[in-house]
Amino acid sequence: MSQEITQAPDPVVGSGPLNPADVARKVELIQQVMAEVMKEGEHYGTIPGCGDKKTLLQPGAQVLALTFRLAPTFDIETRELADLHREYVVTCNLVSITTGQLVGSGVGSCTTMESRYRYRNVSDFEITGDPIPPDAKENKAAYRKQGFGMKKLDDGWAWVRYKDSSKVENPDIADTYNTVLKMATKRAFVHAVLNATAASDMFTQDVGDDETDETASAPPQEDLADESILKKLRGLRESLGYTDAEYAKAIEYYGASVDTELTARSAAQLVAIYDRRLAAKTEAVES
Repeated sequence: MSQEITQAPDPVVGSGPLNPADVARKVELIQQVMAEVMKEGEHYGTIPGCGDKKTLLQPGAQVLALTFRLAPTFDIETRELADLHREYVVTCNLVSITTGQLVGSGVGSCTTMESRYRYRNVSDFEITGDPIPPDAKENKAAYRKQGFGMKKLDDGWAWVRYKDSSKVENPDIADTYNTVLKMATKRAFVHAVLNATAASDMFTQDVGDDETDETASAPPQEDLADESILKKLRGLRESLGYTDAEYAKAIEYYGASVDTELTARSAAQLVAIYDRRLAAKTEAVES
């Protein structure tokens, strides 16, 4: 039988600090909301290979803001870059609805120079005429390594073999401005909620905040990670104390069975995640 969710204490208690009982109630409330309201995969998730700490997603941040009666406002800075590229830097301020006081802030940025917006895939392929394998989705990465994949054509989906794949600059970069602005706003909001609710000990904001655009075409062929970045990745993994199983899950998340199959970009992303995790771990120990 579920427990009744109690009224959230105001995040701002007078002008003085929260006492230990107030802090404990706040943590307990967040845990109760997670159990009674939030759903894994919708409001928060887990990054493979990065332990059990949850990543707070935008819907989860909205639930926490509602719980603590926090209203967001956004300050947007637009930076014009070369070749019509643009960067948005957004500051999110969270104000208590009950007191009108500023409770916390967060910053997020996004730019059209990020690869998902800057480039478009151009692929040369041939239709095999074979039926799409029943395990095409489950073993997508394995088929891609062999040069095969599904592609949506005018008359439906077909099983194709890719002969060549490359990236080109997006000729319609202005079409991504709104998407990039929304991404920067979302990143700032999640960051602000983590700061205002002191929920960083339960949640992190690594890559769970990013949307991914799944396309039917095969991804561009990329260079594999070199030994130097793999050495750094393995060193970070050892410093964090991740097991072979956890490391394998992280690698599998990027479509590889061993780390030597990671692309340079995938390895760099995983290094960035591990770097942030190690910094947070070090900070926690020092404090």
